[in-house]
Amino acid sequence: MRQLFLVMIVGAIAACGGSYAQNTRAAEGADRGETNGRSFEFVSNKPEGDDWSIRIRDTSMSVGYGNEDTSEDLGTISLDKKETAKVWKLIDALEMSERKKGKKDEDEGYVMLRMREPGGDEGHDMITVFVSRATADEEVLNLAEYLRSIIGKYRKEKPNF
Repeated sequence: MRQLFLVMIVGAIAACGGSYAQNTRAAEGADRGETNGRSFEFVSNKPEGDDWSIRIRDTSMSVGYGNEDTSEDLGTISLDKKETAKVWKLIDALEMSERKKGKKDEDEGYVMLRMREPGGDEGHDMITVFVSRATADEEVLNLAEYLRSIIGKYRKEKPNF
């Protein structure tokens, strides 16, 4: 009897493992914040030596500012649903995969745009594009203005990208 009881206990313990459940959160058809999800970086570099660094993942926007040898982490902003939808719509309007790589404009300054998408051989694809700060590109200007307004709203300062 004890042996039968011991076999039942061992069998019950072995069955207690559990299983991995996939994330079922819907984000309008796009995975925008998982570990290997979608992210976007907007880094403005001015010839005077100051730069703004903004990284967006899902509903989080991390902001940093640097000037030559000093840097300041302005923290992470949690975007609301409306802000999240708008910022990703503006990012998608950039059509990163259709853009030329561009080059760094050291005279006027430049903006680096980097999109990280799930997929590819290493689990993600990276697209990096450089745009002069003197650009007249409507999509880049619209995104920059919206990022300024969000940073102004949450951090009480408006960047001069």
